[in-house]
Parts: sequence; C-alpha cells; structure tokens
Amino acid sequence: MEGMEEAEIVERYIILLLGAADEPIPTAIHVQKELFALAKANPRMGDFIRFEKHNFGPYSTEVSDSSKHPVFHPDAYRMDRSSGLQLTAEGKRIYQSLIKENSSKPRFNELLAMMRMVRRLYDGLTVDELLLLIYVTYGEYTERSRVSDSLLAPANRRRLAASLLRKGAITEDRYAELVSQG
Repeated sequence: MEGMEEAEIVERYIILLLGAADEPIPTAIHVQKELFALAKANPRMGDFIRFEKHNFGPYSTEVSDSSKHPVFHPDAYRMDRSSGLQLTAEGKRIYQSLIKENSSKPRFNELLAMMRMVRRLYDGLTVDELLLLIYVTYGEYTERSRVSDSLLAPANRRRLAASLLRKGAITEDRYAELVSQG
C-alpha cells in the first residue's frame, strides 16, 4: 500500500470487504460499522479510515465518499438502495487480483479472515441490532447519536438482545449482560 493515496487504500478495503462474502453488504450503515469493527481489530486500518461520533454511531467520511463515489476504482462496486453495496464484474476481477498479489502475506490473510467473520456476523443483522452491538461495545459513540437513547431503552434493548440471541450473534452470557445493563 506504500505509495498509494488514502482514498485508493479505502477503496481497496471496501473491495476486499465486499469480496469476503458472495452477497452485497445490506446498507450504507452496515458498510460503516463493518469497517469500524475491522479498524478496531486491525489498527493499521485506522491509519487510513478515521471514525467520528455521528448520528448513527461511528462514521467515516472516507468510507462514505469512497463507497458512493470511488475515484481509483470507479467501476468496482455500486450502491443499490434495495440490495446494498455490491461488487461489479470489474470489482470481482480487482478482488481476485488483490488476493493473488497478497495471498502469501500472513497479515493479509488474517485481515481477510476477519473480514469474512465480520460479514458473516453483521450482514444478517438489522440496522438496529447492529447499532445496539456497536453502542454497548463502544459507548462513547452514543454521544451524537440520534437513535442510541431509543435503542438502549430497556424494552428495545431486551427485544434486540433476544433477536441477536436467536440469530446466534451473541451468547447467552452476552444476552444476560445486555438485558441487565438496561
């Protein structure tokens, strides 16, 4: 990634995240929160993607701009309101090229494994379920949120925690912790 502009690096992270599963990422909020979780787990990503407190928790202008209007890979992916952010045929080609170029690098393979895990976990969640997990894990991001008070209210917290448990997104211990906090 040396010698690349930040925007190109962010676009490549998006391409890798999209390629990590065969389905589109459901919403722009999912894109933001999935990359946020990955940046927390992989601090090197945080060198290129910065998150601030925003209306719906952690938000990155770089991710928003790059997902809506990619400059370096303009035909790699597209956002469709009904189906989410998805790779195009060109994006799939770029994804395969990135895999081929980097597959011998252990850190790259770890990042790709994390991306697959995040996609498996978060893509199946509703926006409210996803935001609840983010808010209870990273409470500082509730500060400017327009929805955190509602989501963290005891009744909503219990309902969402029960749904997360049914989906296998949290353990029974985590469920008990979530409902006892509210």
